[in-house]
Amino acid sequence: MKPMARTVKNDEIIQRVPKGQTHPYMRWDGTPLWRAVEKAVADLVQNRDLVEDEYHEYIVGYICKIIDRRKREVITQLRSHSHTHTKNLRQSLK
Repeated sequence: MKPMARTVKNDEIIQRVPKGQTHPYMRWDGTPLWRAVEKAVADLVQNRDLVEDEYHEYIVGYICKIIDRRKREVITQLRSHSHTHTKNLRQSLK
């Protein structure tokens, strides 16, 4: 096993997959979903709500995988929430 590549960001050490190596979440790497999850993880790390003790790409990728697996449920829930919110807004405007 190769040693972990490390980058320093905001006084935190972020473990990254070494350049040239792939990871099991390449399917999502660079997608809008990846960027949104990566931003959320970075915010949690910066706020000290999360300590990255694994390759950064594995953390972000795993979350992307779970969201992707459950996307139908998530989309249905978002549509339902949006519909309920719109209905409540219309009723409040009457």
